[in-house]
Amino acid sequence: MTFLPCAVLLYFPLFCASLPIASFNGTSVPSTLDASSPFCNDTRTLWSIVWSCAATLFACTWTAVHPNIPGIDEKKFPVACRRLFIMVMALIAPELMITWATRQFLSAQKAARDFNKLPREILESEKRKKWTVTHGYFAWMGGFILYVDGTPRATLTPEELRDFVRDRKVDMPDITEKEIEDRSKGDGLSKAIAIIQLAWFVLQLLARYVQNLQATLLEIDTLAIVALTCIAYCLWWKKPKNVGCPYVVHWKETTPPSSLTYEYVVNMLA
Repeated sequence: MTFLPCAVLLYFPLFCASLPIASFNGTSVPSTLDASSPFCNDTRTLWSIVWSCAATLFACTWTAVHPNIPGIDEKKFPVACRRLFIMVMALIAPELMITWATRQFLSAQKAARDFNKLPREILESEKRKKWTVTHGYFAWMGGFILYVDGTPRATLTPEELRDFVRDRKVDMPDITEKEIEDRSKGDGLSKAIAIIQLAWFVLQLLARYVQNLQATLLEIDTLAIVALTCIAYCLWWKKPKNVGCPYVVHWKETTPPSSLTYEYVVNMLA
């Protein structure tokens, strides 16, 4: 999945360079600049501004978005559409994305505390390490699914999993933070591209401010959206990214749970 955004970032300026000449207030703005032109060092083209803003927005939102785990039978197309929808929401209403990320962060912390408060005999008998915020995120994003007689029964919420573990109906999940991070597909290359693009964009604006040059409204709006997106990204720092499969929890009782049936629900505010 990393190849796709990289390819778009590399192809977009070549596409822009092939566009015709634009005009603003009777002034011709060339889409490419000749090195011999006297204005080549202090003149920016329309498409250079658009490209810089679009690349920064795409790189930051693509890296910041941490979708929940898809359902077992869910196809790739609806999963991609959901991620695209979240990216669009991050551009249109970044404050809602921060609200969502903040609620998930607080819920993950609470889930970790609740599991660490289980009776000591359960934790010692199972010999499990303490839960971290990463465990809490993993639980809230649909990371634990209940299997009854080898058949998926339900995606467990942290409260349901905690109650089942406390009642000895399921075993405490034997998964460490490193194992959860290993399931995550948040690679360093995509993060590096986003950081480099963001740093270059901010340095450009700072250089223009120092030189008393004006910045466009598009650049100011881009900086504001990126700043809010970075806040959400910091809140999601410990959340696994693009996990494809949940962790299986097996039912130990002979009587299956009557109140649980398999139904995957996208909880946008979990």
